[in-house]
Amino acid sequence: MTDKIALVSCSGLSPLGLVVRAATVELALENENIVAACITEYSAQPNNCSPILDDAKIVTVTGCSDDCASVILNEKEVGSVKNIAVDSIVKAYDLNPLDAVRLDDEGEKAVRVLKKYILSELENI
Repeated sequence: MTDKIALVSCSGLSPLGLVVRAATVELALENENIVAACITEYSAQPNNCSPILDDAKIVTVTGCSDDCASVILNEKEVGSVKNIAVDSIVKAYDLNPLDAVRLDDEGEKAVRVLKKYILSELENI
């Protein structure tokens, strides 16, 4: 994986929102070709998106079925190459993070699982 990847993630105030933010930011810090993008920034800008998305393959990472990240990008006419739904991943691994403020043990496990899952999915785009 050598292309620039922008992970546009959930910013919801739920345990999964926290897991998504932690996983995507950690991946950006650990991989020079990955950037973590803030969906709130794009929501606040009426007619455009940040240049951080220029020349990047955009992957949305969602915490729930509302899929706010994709909805906001679609409103800006910005498409993504992939959407990763975290709720189904944590269920598949029987993880149940419960704290929306700090990562509990389940949240830490979910971050590790999600990072591995995201990296494997990025190999296929």
